[in-house]
Amino acid sequence: MEKLLLILALLLIFIFLSLYLILQSSIKNLYLQLKNINSRETNASLLLSSSSKYLRKLTLEINKCIDKKSNTEMKYKKMDRELKDSIANISHDLRTPLTSIMGYIYLLDNPQTSEEEKVEYLNIIKSRTETLKSLISDFYDISRLESSDYSLELTSVNIENILSEILASYYNDFVTKCIEPYVRIDEHAFMVLADESSVKRIFSNLIQNILRYGKSNVSITLKQYNGYILTTFANDAPNLDEDLASKIFERFFTVDSSRSDGSTGLGLAITKKLVETMGHTISSKFEEGVLSISVKWKI
Repeated sequence: MEKLLLILALLLIFIFLSLYLILQSSIKNLYLQLKNINSRETNASLLLSSSSKYLRKLTLEINKCIDKKSNTEMKYKKMDRELKDSIANISHDLRTPLTSIMGYIYLLDNPQTSEEEKVEYLNIIKSRTETLKSLISDFYDISRLESSDYSLELTSVNIENILSEILASYYNDFVTKCIEPYVRIDEHAFMVLADESSVKRIFSNLIQNILRYGKSNVSITLKQYNGYILTTFANDAPNLDEDLASKIFERFFTVDSSRSDGSTGLGLAITKKLVETMGHTISSKFEEGVLSISVKWKI
């Protein structure tokens, strides 16, 4: 009997010792994996073959921490890259009109410049100053819109009246560009909850985008659709493709990377922010060489 108890005791000791050694080996394996991940700064997950329930749970939680850390690092790198791009774009956009202004000021100071030329240069300086003012205004607006404390005064506004008013204000611009837009505005009481000045800004930005890039297939429509009010601005876009079209709402995006067309690439980014801040949605579609931007207003 004593021998049997001794054998059982030794067997239990062997089992517990084996489990302890297996657990130690699993913990050591996890430690080495985690050390390797930290030293190499990889996004690999921990692997565990242990049958221990709580050790598996521990591994799962550690992997969650690794994933969160990885996502945080990716977001930080993206934000850092966007910040550097923003600084570079702002510097470029401000430097261009400033360089031009400085050049014409130098010419004005030249005693050989005639009075007629001075008048011409002053007009150019005035134009460049207005461009600079517009740039600074866009930079300020996008920074305000992206701040958490930005708010709009939402009231019931008539989309049809605002669109008609904005279209009329750009009549001469369409004539100058030799663009004859197809305009269709359904006759309904198009009332939505929105900030009136922001709606005007949205329509102005979308029309300016058409005037800058459109030449044909230009259409502007307003209708009720599936319980929403839908405004769509479309124009030909020969320089776009599906990949570029998917980026049109990004800050500082322009089709012309040299930005020689005078665009800051902020107009559509501001438009998207305004639409979404008011609780509505905006989307784009590129099909058969035509870009369509639609704002879906909740009734």
